[in-house]
Amino acid sequence: MNSFDGINNQAPNAQYIPPTMGGFNPPPPRKRRGRKKWVILALLVIVGGALAFGTSLLSRANSIFTNKQNIFKRFGQLIVSDDKPLQGEEQGQVNILLMGMGGPGHDGPLLTDTMIVASIDTRTSEVALVSIPRDFMVRLDGRGYSKVNAAYAYAEGGQEGGGGPAAIAEAEEITGLNIPYFAAIDFKGFVKAVDSVGGLDVMVDTTFTDSQYPNYNNGYIPPITFKQGEHHFNGETALIYARSRHGNNGEGSDFARSERQKKIMLAFKDEVMALDLTNLGTLNSLLSDFTKNFRTNMEPFELLRLAKLGGSINGDNVFSLALDPQADVICDGSYDLATGRPAPARVLAPAEPVAEPVEGEEGQDAAEAATPADAAPQEYLPDPEGVIRAYVVVPCSGKTTADVHQYLSTATALANLQGESATIEVQNASGSAVATDKWRRLAQYGLSIKVVTAKTPMDRTIIYDNTQGKKPKTLQYIKLNFKTDQADLPYTQSTSDFVVILGKDALVP
Repeated sequence: MNSFDGINNQAPNAQYIPPTMGGFNPPPPRKRRGRKKWVILALLVIVGGALAFGTSLLSRANSIFTNKQNIFKRFGQLIVSDDKPLQGEEQGQVNILLMGMGGPGHDGPLLTDTMIVASIDTRTSEVALVSIPRDFMVRLDGRGYSKVNAAYAYAEGGQEGGGGPAAIAEAEEITGLNIPYFAAIDFKGFVKAVDSVGGLDVMVDTTFTDSQYPNYNNGYIPPITFKQGEHHFNGETALIYARSRHGNNGEGSDFARSERQKKIMLAFKDEVMALDLTNLGTLNSLLSDFTKNFRTNMEPFELLRLAKLGGSINGDNVFSLALDPQADVICDGSYDLATGRPAPARVLAPAEPVAEPVEGEEGQDAAEAATPADAAPQEYLPDPEGVIRAYVVVPCSGKTTADVHQYLSTATALANLQGESATIEVQNASGSAVATDKWRRLAQYGLSIKVVTAKTPMDRTIIYDNTQGKKPKTLQYIKLNFKTDQADLPYTQSTSDFVVILGKDALVP
């Protein structure tokens, strides 16, 4: 099969006759018109395709993105800026505040039930999902003390589009992280999103039952059980699995909940990455689902960039870090939102007078006859006027948000530790109890610490890895932050994951 040169109509191997020999002058080479021509063409294709579906595609997209911007400029950026770095990317860390809320039909539809800072380390391709307790007490401008989950609601109620920036400001105050982006979705949007991608495949690690999961009528659904093993969840089931707060078998903790939310996010990411997002029909379907249920200040080109970053991150490098009540850093208690101080102790109401013993019926004890089984329990007196009592989460006594910032300054490393949940036996052979103080503080990072006194003094500190390398992040953290020599063999006299024998060198700063 012959191919032909479109310029001179000659076969490629035909003899070329130089101009000096009386031949023709070949035309000058074509000039490249550059990228602009293709950008304009691509933009016309997108706009034309959108018009094929009606202008609804563009208008839906513009209602999702909270930044005020011309529709055509927004999609133009999608074409020319897909390789532009995200804010923080060149510094090695991109932070996004993810929020979930009830939405229309729920009490407090804009209260953020879930607040997670996704912190992406672009150097190591690791992600730490830092869960902020919805009950963390903050002081909102013009509102006084409140729970952080109200920040979005108050601001959005005052001005449409104000919720995201207000929630970001409070999350930054709590965590000390610079958070340029947010994304918020309500329950209906979450359910639609999961159903739109065909459901999610999730591995349930621990069987648990939640008997107090709320329904949509201020009550509870029948007890629901998630059995250990692989499951395919539809949207509603995935929502229950992610939100459950009262599961048994250890699944009622904030850390367990954050681990489940991580599973759901990873499963959803896998399904979305499998979609053909260049197909306008797919985009139209997704945007139809999200228009009323999803908001973000990220632009389309930034979402595309985020998708590229996320596609290269392995699920094993995504870690959960629950900022829940912990010894020494975060505590919870009853506070007065009117003052921001601990609420006054509650006072029991005077007990009802006990009836004089009476002679009961034949075979009935007199005391039983005098005290009915359904007698009302003793109640507390109302709080003094002006007191607004609430359960909240705050920095522990003597701590401030600066201590919380310090705690989160190595969020990825801490998430690694919580994920491995290692047990450590510390045998103090240094001769001083002071040597164990630093090790005891590891408990606040999700490690189980057991301290005992060794019988024989030692000069050097030695660590034994009984996991045989199965909890590498914990071992790496210890070796980076403590002076230890690693033994070649396990410590068979202990069932702990790691055994540390503190020598006298542990007393040296």
